[in-house]
Amino acid sequence: MTIEFIDNTNKFLDDVKALGRKNSTTLGFMPEGGFEDHARNKCIIIARQEDELLGYLMYRVVSRYSRISIVHLCVVDAFRGKGVSTSLLNALKGKYEKLFRGISLSCRKDFTHATAMWEKYGFTPIKEVRSRSFDENYLNTWWYDFHQPDLFSHASYETSKVKALLDTNIIVKLRDAKDNAPQNPTEDPRGLLADWLVDEAELCYSSEVYNEVNRDNDSQRAKHTREFLPNYIQVQFDSDEQNRIASELETIIHGNSANDVSDRKQLASCIASHTPYFITYDEGILNKKDDIESSYSIQIFNPQEFIIQIDQLLHADEYLPNQIKGVVFHSVSKLNPKDMQFCIDKFWKQHDGEAKNSFSNLVSQIINSANGRLFTVRKQEEIIAFYGISKEQNQEIVEFIRVIDNSSCNSLFCQIVFDVLSNSLKDDKEKVLIRESYLKTEWKNILVKFGFIQSQDGYTKFALNRQINRQKLKSIIQESNIPLEVDDSDEAGLIKVEKLLFPLKISGLTIPTYIIPIKSYWAGQLFDYGIAGEDMFGADPNKLWSFENVYYRHVNPLHENAPARILWYVSGGDKGFSRSKTIVASSYLTEVQTGKPKELFRLYKHYGIYEWNHIYELCNKDITKDIKVLKFSHTEVFDNPVSYEKVMEVFKNNGRPTNTFVSPVIVSESIYFEIYNLGKRRKSE
Repeated sequence: MTIEFIDNTNKFLDDVKALGRKNSTTLGFMPEGGFEDHARNKCIIIARQEDELLGYLMYRVVSRYSRISIVHLCVVDAFRGKGVSTSLLNALKGKYEKLFRGISLSCRKDFTHATAMWEKYGFTPIKEVRSRSFDENYLNTWWYDFHQPDLFSHASYETSKVKALLDTNIIVKLRDAKDNAPQNPTEDPRGLLADWLVDEAELCYSSEVYNEVNRDNDSQRAKHTREFLPNYIQVQFDSDEQNRIASELETIIHGNSANDVSDRKQLASCIASHTPYFITYDEGILNKKDDIESSYSIQIFNPQEFIIQIDQLLHADEYLPNQIKGVVFHSVSKLNPKDMQFCIDKFWKQHDGEAKNSFSNLVSQIINSANGRLFTVRKQEEIIAFYGISKEQNQEIVEFIRVIDNSSCNSLFCQIVFDVLSNSLKDDKEKVLIRESYLKTEWKNILVKFGFIQSQDGYTKFALNRQINRQKLKSIIQESNIPLEVDDSDEAGLIKVEKLLFPLKISGLTIPTYIIPIKSYWAGQLFDYGIAGEDMFGADPNKLWSFENVYYRHVNPLHENAPARILWYVSGGDKGFSRSKTIVASSYLTEVQTGKPKELFRLYKHYGIYEWNHIYELCNKDITKDIKVLKFSHTEVFDNPVSYEKVMEVFKNNGRPTNTFVSPVIVSESIYFEIYNLGKRRKSE
């Protein structure tokens, strides 16, 4: 038996699709594009004997929760009970056990054979939920723990979901799918019923559905639809707001028929309830999605698109910097009694059982301390966040952090944490401790993503602002009392450690480094305040406040691979900028994606930097041409930009010819560290 990871060019992919379709009753329906997408990401493992497929395992990498999620595990009938499933699971475990926390999956409780297999392998059922099927079935969420002795071992299995509103036409088709009604392949929403999606997506409906059902002349069918609706969650919104938005939508979706009015109300319900995604097969809405998406903070998908892009949407839903445009920091050394009481009243966690006098005393304690400081975050004069910090010799302590509960609260929390971390690094603090007791599940996950460790005191982030050789890292971490076990032979694990202990830089890794040219305008918009300050128009301050971003570029001539390090070289095309023809910053390259301009723009426009006209110019107005997106994070802007002449001197010392950086260039680790240390004004260790 041969086990291998396949891509979308593998000859066995058609056999995988056929086996999946044959067993769709138990596996759940997967659209054709779903198989293609998983294969393209090399997330399908097959077992074969020569030219015969024995079985396959299809999975997803859920980086935000440091886990692998099994979508399908299927074995050909004749080979069941012969160790195929175990071999496939062993291959999955072998690839990821040093990189992630564990493996999760959802499986119906009444599938006794599968239940016995999961239990025998070592999975544990950790929770039970109802499936989305019309019949009352229940799912077990199974978990296989890799027992990593690292930072992620402190993270619990808690998840937040992508929230999407289903149009009535989707609900009707899902209702009919229960009875195996004939389905047009291009309009088959059954993938939304798949068990694996229950843990990832919260599917909702609007009260407007009842008006549409009421117009159904078939009373038995209408009753059937009403009985089906409790499988989903009804969204709540302000009716006046819905009516106002529905009226605005008349300029985009025309017509006065009952269906036209309902279309506008369905969309208005989605927008008014702050539900970020709308799922429909309505051609009138899909044809107008560009106009709708440019005017409102929603994205419109058909079911197949939603399922295929779920991982991108999970991440986008966590961090939406375009939702926090216009926010302004205020550092408050003293608050007058009226303002202080206002903040206490607004951000006191009354419904979570917090004693008001305890919160009031904490605020007073901070403001009266020589090392304490209060901050407010405002948007159009409204205070939307309030937090307090105290400083000790080697650490910065966030005593509390409160954010108003709305659709942008996750993004705002994310940004505040990043800002606190950035300021602590400027002050050479080795630790940041967050003592806030009332953290949402999503916020705990954000802290884990940043590298915080949960303890009795709260969440602690360790920072090593040093360059350390991989062979010395273990002893230095032990000396620093960081609760992290390191295997210096595990390359992928060391890359993970470097990011968790950012701005640590580990030498002796084989991680690639690219010098990527960028125009001064885009450097200023994306990360470089120095350049932005020289622009007579300046960068948009609402956009500069961002810990993660994307950069669009042409597909050729270099294919970058993530994870990697980036050195950003500001090209000399724009005159009058002192930072032109210099390397100004370092970042991590976290993802590379190639695709058609419109689709990539839709996926990444929530970052709020690029407008469609920028992408249209990049592809030379040919939207059929592929372009590339580089997602990057943890950017360090250099205090001392490294001049082109100095960079060429480094190249010469390392035996490299001169280069004008008209396109990305891959360089050695030694070149990276020489340039990085020059930019940071730091001696090489």
